[in-house]
Amino acid sequence: MSVFVMKLIAVLSMITDHLGYFLSPLYIPRGVYYVMRSIGRIAFPVYCFLIVNGYEKTHDVKGYLTRLVTFAAISQVPFVLTFDANPYIPGLGLSVTTLYAPWLCLALLAVVAAGWLLGVRRDGSVLWPVLALGLGIVTLRFDGVKLLSEEMNVFYTLALGLAAVAVLDHALRPARDFKRLIPQALALAAALLLVRDYADYRCLGIALIVALYLCRERRWTQALMIGLWVAAEYILPGMRLSYIVCAALGMVPVLLYNGKLGKPMKRIFYWIYPLHLLILGILTQLS
Repeated sequence: MSVFVMKLIAVLSMITDHLGYFLSPLYIPRGVYYVMRSIGRIAFPVYCFLIVNGYEKTHDVKGYLTRLVTFAAISQVPFVLTFDANPYIPGLGLSVTTLYAPWLCLALLAVVAAGWLLGVRRDGSVLWPVLALGLGIVTLRFDGVKLLSEEMNVFYTLALGLAAVAVLDHALRPARDFKRLIPQALALAAALLLVRDYADYRCLGIALIVALYLCRERRWTQALMIGLWVAAEYILPGMRLSYIVCAALGMVPVLLYNGKLGKPMKRIFYWIYPLHLLILGILTQLS
């Protein structure tokens, strides 16, 4: 199974999940709703594996990370429009709040910006991590519609997972460049403090990416790590059996991966996420 096929499986399962959420049991039978939401559980383990595989294959980790944080920023408003539980409260006008004290938010954003410039790229790409994190820690309502909230889309989780893998890899090298490693580690720590458990799949999602990286040379061990993640994410909280089974099915594409790229269409797969959420978000606000 190529990377292209794995991405296609992840995207289709994700869209099925999001369509089920949008339609809800109000518009479709409850059984169909749970089937669609269960199918969506396949996507995240596959995405996590693809992040680790992408880190191993790419010749431009900095560009890879920049793309992820860019799409985290692009996707945040569509994500909130789609998934905020109470999207409309009339008569509020403009309302802006921050997740933490404003001074703390600014201080942590400054650490992220400095770490990016000193340890990642010294160019205008620093705008994207700062913008993404800024959008993630602000709650914004305009004319009763919530445009931003503390819930953060999955690109935050994937970007932080990739950043954690890159910092860990750098730290484990015999010839470490501490002038770059220390700013990278501080920026990662500041970003984690800002995001904490507000990103999709929370810290457990980031932990899965790191675990898959640590056992990247043993495919069956990677599958075991996915199984342990399923236990922590779904079994221990007592989630539905269909969720558990479908999340565990995320191990199958990992075990069938053949090391080939397949069709090189990565830009399309990036854009599918914010575009389909934007459509669903607009429909949600109109319904």
